[in-house]
Amino acid sequence: MAEFQDREDVLTELCAPASQSLLVNLFGETGIGKSRVLLETAHKLERDEPQSLVLQIDIEKLVDADDRPTAVLRALIDQAEGHVSGIWQSAEQVAAVTVGQLSALAAHTPVYLMFDTTEALQEDNAFWDWLHQNLTEPLVVDGQVKQIYAGRIPVPWRRFELRRAVKLLPLGPIKPLEASRTLVEQALLQENAALKDSETLLQAIDVVLEFSFGHPRLSEELAAYVAQHWPSTQPQMQFKKALCEQKVKVFINESLFESVDKQWVDILWWASVLDWFDPTILQQYLKHIMPELGEKPDYFFIREVARLRTHNTVIWQERRGDRLHGLIQNIVRQCFKIVDVEKYKRACLAAAETFESIAAEFAEEENYAQQFKDEAETYRQRLQSLEERTK
Repeated sequence: MAEFQDREDVLTELCAPASQSLLVNLFGETGIGKSRVLLETAHKLERDEPQSLVLQIDIEKLVDADDRPTAVLRALIDQAEGHVSGIWQSAEQVAAVTVGQLSALAAHTPVYLMFDTTEALQEDNAFWDWLHQNLTEPLVVDGQVKQIYAGRIPVPWRRFELRRAVKLLPLGPIKPLEASRTLVEQALLQENAALKDSETLLQAIDVVLEFSFGHPRLSEELAAYVAQHWPSTQPQMQFKKALCEQKVKVFINESLFESVDKQWVDILWWASVLDWFDPTILQQYLKHIMPELGEKPDYFFIREVARLRTHNTVIWQERRGDRLHGLIQNIVRQCFKIVDVEKYKRACLAAAETFESIAAEFAEEENYAQQFKDEAETYRQRLQSLEERTK
């Protein structure tokens, strides 16, 4: 495991006492470093406040539990090491006792309650309703215990008191760039120490970051591959294509698009070329490159784009529209451009023609039409640039 990099502002927020922030929801795409941040938070608390009690629950381990509320409570009691005790009558009664005893302890000893991989039970509304009603909200109302939830997307906060109290904390790529470079360098040297004195080490770091954009897990996976194949005897573009085919594309499909329907995985690869879209624009765009989907009814696009928003695969931006979320856009687009440049050119041309067609529909509204013409020109310039580079 590479040395922990950056995230000092996130650590500060998570380690802050309950009096400053009672409830925090850390979220970000798979592999962005959520679990690592929770681990480092626990280590920092143990180091700086050794008297503190840190309780950690991995929600993913509850998936197969017959009684998930009971499984949560038993895991808390086991970790609390005698700080929580009582006769078991019902899950609700034990939850009430747990809240009372943890709150009493937190009056003189910092208590932190962490839940990781919350997306594993994202759709189990009954579980979240029980947990929030019997554990999360009572602890928030009491105001003594710090609670941290981490997952790919925010927890379904449906209770008013919790929506008002929770602080959403998105986790992005490692910054600054120097921290990302340090992470990649360490990962490369762990796999191949001989690279340390190599003049090509900096080039290897550049290749990894060209496709990972600072995404921690992807950076480490690509570094492991590059370290074993560097310096390469292949032409540079051939090496990059192999890297994308064997590592980046697999990571995208199996991790970033893990919960996406197969048909929509293909659509999202094409959609990565678009700087922004809405269901209607996406439908018109696909008519150029996936005609069989372009004839789908409107609700096919509206429904799925809305679902992808709730899973943070797509994000909506005011005055722009939808786009692939965060680093997903950059990673997918860059991989697409390398893996199949001819398809990527087709996509740029289709995007230009789509926005030109929309501009024509607003011919009598010059200012509005010009916005779409400008969008079209952006894609035509990208296409021209690619044509010049690949001659």
